[in-house]
Amino acid sequence: VGSSDLRQRRPRAPSGAMPTVTPAVEVAKLDNLSITEYFGGVATGDPRLSAAHVVVTAAGEEAWQTPSFDEYVIITSGEVHLQHAGGETVVKQGSGVFLKSGLRMKWVFPGPCSYVPICMPAFSPDNVNREEEGQEKESKAEAKEGEGPVIFSSVDVVTAPDLTITEFFGHVASKDPVISACVAMVRAPCAEAFQAPDFDEYVLVLSGEVHLQQESGTTVVAAGQACFLKAKERVKWVWPCASTYVPICLPAFSPAGCNREEEQGAAKDKATMDRLHALHADVAQSA
Repeated sequence: VGSSDLRQRRPRAPSGAMPTVTPAVEVAKLDNLSITEYFGGVATGDPRLSAAHVVVTAAGEEAWQTPSFDEYVIITSGEVHLQHAGGETVVKQGSGVFLKSGLRMKWVFPGPCSYVPICMPAFSPDNVNREEEGQEKESKAEAKEGEGPVIFSSVDVVTAPDLTITEFFGHVASKDPVISACVAMVRAPCAEAFQAPDFDEYVLVLSGEVHLQQESGTTVVAAGQACFLKAKERVKWVWPCASTYVPICLPAFSPAGCNREEEQGAAKDKATMDRLHALHADVAQSA
């Protein structure tokens, strides 16, 4: 999306209180596409990471670009086609795709779709290096082995009665210890045990709402809001209704790094936690 399409606003400074809740900002609105930023230069002023929800309502395409950031993309519906020097890569719903910094590519949307792009460092109009119409480069570069988009299949790492967490990037899905990104779907009211993770957590609430209980009180994060949880923050997740949210963890989530306190009646029962530990143990053994 070109800089002329962005609605530039002054970033809001974090409040200092944890968790930090901020409203998402619609940074681009076109006839067939909208981009809502939850974290990044516009929504939170965070240069380390940006995360947005993109909704495409009709077929279209973007200009060629060569971003100066790594991009992790979760396809939540439909499919996207990525043109690059090596050809065209099709990424469908339920898959994640990693785009290395410096990869020249063109996004093509064959029809309606939605996805969550996570950029490190954060996206900006200056570092996306977009080629405006009439200024496209004539690329004669040949694709080298190992270059191009890398697709990962998502894995349902939590399959509890009222909660499913699908990992697109992380220790299990992509063997990545740096970042994890999931889509969590809550089907009925439930709650989890207290935990004090070793990782920072960026949360995009797409529908419903999340209640974060702490000794000092409860923080409500509604649809269209983002929440940042600093590492070591002791918190209990409570879901009062059906909800969908995207948790991004730096470094990547692991059961050991979650520091979860066992609790009777928690959404993740013993069988669920045993399976989660086993998935991570299998990855560690195969490394």
